[in-house]
Amino acid sequence: MRRSGRVLAAVAVCAALALSGCDGGGEGPTADPTTTAEPTTEEPTSEQPTSEAPEPPEVESPTPAPETQTDDHVGAIWAARYFLDLYTYMRATGDTASFEAMSASECQFCASSIENATEIHEAGGWVEGGELHFDVNAAGASYPTAEQPNYVVQLDLTQDSQVIHRGDGTAEPVDGVEAEFVISMRFSGGRFVVNGVNFE
Repeated sequence: MRRSGRVLAAVAVCAALALSGCDGGGEGPTADPTTTAEPTTEEPTSEQPTSEAPEPPEVESPTPAPETQTDDHVGAIWAARYFLDLYTYMRATGDTASFEAMSASECQFCASSIENATEIHEAGGWVEGGELHFDVNAAGASYPTAEQPNYVVQLDLTQDSQVIHRGDGTAEPVDGVEAEFVISMRFSGGRFVVNGVNFE
């Protein structure tokens, strides 16, 4: 693992493909002048992907913990847990409904994450891996104040390595990362809604 500010950045990772041939360093083989080679027919070759992206596995939709319905710091931490589970689920399945429902209109991270997941799946792809982990007992949350009207959850997050499968059969591996996360959310209508996400 390495620390990186690129964790969860909702931007498609560009993979550079390096094509190289084998070269032993010497001259190539020469034909024996005493023999006559029979004509051969070369098999057609193609550099285009020959297989489509594998089918994604069935992924169960995350279920929020009962604590997420409580308007306090414990509820905020568990709501952050549910929000991050929905992020991984959305990228794996393309189902953005629950993640969108928990995202405030001003949350730029939320909007870009939804857009990226939608683009991947509409093109026939999906994301494998990339699960997010943090210790709910080690996370902290501050209560809303007059100056800061939202709960602010702080946590140390680890994201597993992941593979972005494209609709043309190609796959882009992405290394796992660690980051410090800050999630701003408010409790409204009996549930938490995320206003913004920062990480480093």
